[in-house]
Amino acid sequence: MIIDADFEILRNFAIALFIGALIGVERERERERPQMFGGLRTFILIAEAGAASAWLSALIGSVWLFLAVGAGVCALVTASYVAAARQQENLPGITTEVAALVVFILGGACTYNHPEWAVVLAIVTSAVLTFKAELHQFAEKVGEDDMVAMLK
Repeated sequence: MIIDADFEILRNFAIALFIGALIGVERERERERPQMFGGLRTFILIAEAGAASAWLSALIGSVWLFLAVGAGVCALVTASYVAAARQQENLPGITTEVAALVVFILGGACTYNHPEWAVVLAIVTSAVLTFKAELHQFAEKVGEDDMVAMLK
C-alpha cells in the first residue's frame, strides 16, 4: 500500500526525471556530433542524481551528501569539457555543461519540496536553450541607448 508521503516522493522523482528528459531532448537535438557531451540519457541521469542526493540528504539531515554528489557531477562535466576542448581547434561553448549543472540543481529541488519551482525554471531553461538564435539576434540589435534605458 502506497501512502501519501510515498506517492509524493514518487511524484517528485518523476518530475525530476521529466525535467532531465525535457532538457536532454533539447540538447540531443542541438548536438553537432554524437560524441559531444549530454543527450537525453545523460540529462535524465543528472536529474536523477540531483533528486536522489537531495532526498537522501534530507533523510539524513545533512546537505553534505547533495554537495558531494554535486561536486562529483561538476567534476565529470568539467572533465568532459576539457576532453572536448582538446579535440577541437576552437574552444567549444559551455552552454550544455551549464545546463547539466542546472538540471542537477532542479532535480534536487524536486525532492527537496520545490517541484513547482523546478518545473518553472526547467521551462525557462528549455526556452533559453531552444531560442538560441533569436536571443543572439536580439542581443545584436540592442544598442547602448537601449541598455541605458533598460537600466533606468
